[in-house]
Amino acid sequence: MRTLKKNLSDLKVVIMAGGKGSRLSPMKPVIKVCGKPMILWVYEFSKQFSDKIFVATVKDHPALPKLREIIPTNDIIFTEGKGYEFDVIEAVKSVGLPCLVFPSDTPFIPKDAVEKLVNECETSICTLLSKGEFVGISLWNSLDTSSFSSINTAHEIVNVNTNKDLLKINEKCSEGFIWGKE
Repeated sequence: MRTLKKNLSDLKVVIMAGGKGSRLSPMKPVIKVCGKPMILWVYEFSKQFSDKIFVATVKDHPALPKLREIIPTNDIIFTEGKGYEFDVIEAVKSVGLPCLVFPSDTPFIPKDAVEKLVNECETSICTLLSKGEFVGISLWNSLDTSSFSSINTAHEIVNVNTNKDLLKINEKCSEGFIWGKE
């Protein structure tokens, strides 16, 4: 098992939960996956990396009342809702550096994939690719967007964007699939 090589004692985590969810539902962060709200999987996973966890959303997000019930923290921050990339920058500026960013719709993230991202990142911003595909997970060491790189993991990280994705992930749970052990 991989461990963190870098001292990131001041690491913060932002979970992005303010999207429109146009392909699935505006309530996407709180939709149940394998018996638990999707964002709760990500929140609990985040505790392995930091105790400073923030949820970023927009003030009028339809899932906000439910998010406040699910997430055991008052650390909800608000972004303007200009789009994922803009909202990530706004959220990272708000909480400070270094910062790990997770989308709320990736409920099962292999720990060693994130450890690889943190350990191999040598630029200001590194994004994690799952089998070459963007999944919205990134590490921010600075706000210098000109110093950027990607770290690839062979793990499949399912980003739940459609009903088909939701069915696939729930089906795997019912089959007893252990996430991150594929």
